[in-house]
Amino acid sequence: MEKIKRTRFIKMVCSLSILAASASWGAESLNVSTSLSPDDPVYKGLQAFKKGVESRTKGELKIKLFSSGQLGADNELLQHAQAGSNVAVIVDGARLAQFVPEMAIIPAPFVFKDYQTLKRFISSPVFNQWSEKMSTDAGLTALSFNWYQGARMLVTQKPISKPADLNGVRVRALEAPVTIETIKCMGGAPTPLAWSEIYSSIQTGVVDAAEAQPTAVYGSKLYEITKYITKTNHIHLMTGMIVSQKWLSSQSPEVQTILREEAAKSGDAASENTIKAGDILLAEMAKKGMTITDVDVKPFIEGCQYVPEKLGLAKAKEQVDSVIN
Repeated sequence: MEKIKRTRFIKMVCSLSILAASASWGAESLNVSTSLSPDDPVYKGLQAFKKGVESRTKGELKIKLFSSGQLGADNELLQHAQAGSNVAVIVDGARLAQFVPEMAIIPAPFVFKDYQTLKRFISSPVFNQWSEKMSTDAGLTALSFNWYQGARMLVTQKPISKPADLNGVRVRALEAPVTIETIKCMGGAPTPLAWSEIYSSIQTGVVDAAEAQPTAVYGSKLYEITKYITKTNHIHLMTGMIVSQKWLSSQSPEVQTILREEAAKSGDAASENTIKAGDILLAEMAKKGMTITDVDVKPFIEGCQYVPEKLGLAKAKEQVDSVIN
């Protein structure tokens, strides 16, 4: 655990150094951070975003990409963005719920059945209201919120067929109430941890298991140290490219339009590629020795029904249902 703390401290110092160095670039650069690996379809989408923005601005705005959490922890980077730094972070509603509590319903368990349902909600007036609230109250805005990362599944050392099978299993969790409660309602013991630390933490026994989408499991090489993937699909993970409203407002209207258009276009392409990659990577991990299993999700759904109300998200859940049902 002390090693993990030292690693986090070193990463924080490095991220501060990078951001401090880039401050002199001012409005001429944007540092984009993701916890995902360079092989992930989302990162490849960010490469397309970089190419599109730099081409359309004729190189006047440089996009610098940072994978695998190199730039720092998401929450720290969001704080930098709030202060006006030229940083963009790929994050989901669990992270953003600290600014707009309703956002936590997006990654709540078994709320959305698939990508198309999520995409319909993200385009709705309800979600737009939440986004405007985030911009007004927290100084953060989404260039786009259409970066789909896939269906999250259980990644374990033993077979899982029902919630009781997760009893006592320490499952890596995002440091957010909705994620922690999701793991609890599915039967596991949540252990907050940065995704960039997942491989070493499973390897050393800090945690026993994870829950993640196939692209992230493959990108982090968890197939080397875990045995089972159970297709619970408990969360369909949609993320956004979040930037400082102050920084964005400092750009010309033309550049702002380019950023939003390229983020939306690249997010759609990355999402489609993520969906295509999912089954391919599951098959590849099966070849490497993992056991991929389907499961009756009804016991998990029943166990998680209380989550929205417990987290004060009952109204948000009604708003979502009014759009998708």
